[in-house]
Amino acid sequence: MLISLLVLYIIFCGSVYFFPEYFFYKPSSEKSDINKAREGGFLAEEVNYYASDGTEELAWFVKPRNDKKVILFFHGNAHNLESFYYKLLPFAEDGYGIFMPEYRGFGGQTGKITQKNLEQDALAAIHYLRGQGYKNENIIVYGLSLGSHMAINTVYELQSKGDFAGLVLEVPFNNIVETAKAVVKFPFPYDLIIKDKYENREMIGKINTPILIQGGRQDKLVPVKLAEDLYKYAQEPKKIEIYEDGTHNGLYRLENYNSIKKWLEENK
Repeated sequence: MLISLLVLYIIFCGSVYFFPEYFFYKPSSEKSDINKAREGGFLAEEVNYYASDGTEELAWFVKPRNDKKVILFFHGNAHNLESFYYKLLPFAEDGYGIFMPEYRGFGGQTGKITQKNLEQDALAAIHYLRGQGYKNENIIVYGLSLGSHMAINTVYELQSKGDFAGLVLEVPFNNIVETAKAVVKFPFPYDLIIKDKYENREMIGKINTPILIQGGRQDKLVPVKLAEDLYKYAQEPKKIEIYEDGTHNGLYRLENYNSIKKWLEENK
């Protein structure tokens, strides 16, 4: 019996190490339907461009109005763009530009899902916006859940060219290892079997852009203590908002977008 359990333990650990895509990501293989988004009032256009390694990229783009800035939004570890555009509708209605890039391996995009690849996808989005004439100061970077890493890494890597207009992190985490330990309370050797660590703490401590962190006290997927820990490492100016009734996917229902809009006005 003990030998069987040990074998299963080793098989599980090996599976997490060699096949992380089955444990940490839940992408939709279907391409997002921009026509459905447009019918819902999200008047975006589809744009294509390339990452530094030649991978073809896709994004939805709503151009800004009335001299508003562009919100660059990175979604989480599941679904596709179609599942998230509603979160940006309140900003688009106010005239903000919205740029929603899709990751490779999501929404019918080709390519392998890894930390390095998703980071490249995120950086490619900024380079595209720069090619359209937008500078860092014109861009608000917004990351949801796993997307918080892409947001933090992007700002960290590119802030030498100027501070961004803002960094918004919704239900973020400090790193994936700590997230796994908090959710799966079993003595696995997490540091060894998780290759892509998505470490955020060191980078966020070196970012000068104003930071807003939002978390939910009822979040079972990414416990709010991870967002609170990340906040400790962030430099000023920074702000954290914890929604007592908030769940991982439920901050929109609590109208967190109103708080984000107010914060953006205060920090423009």
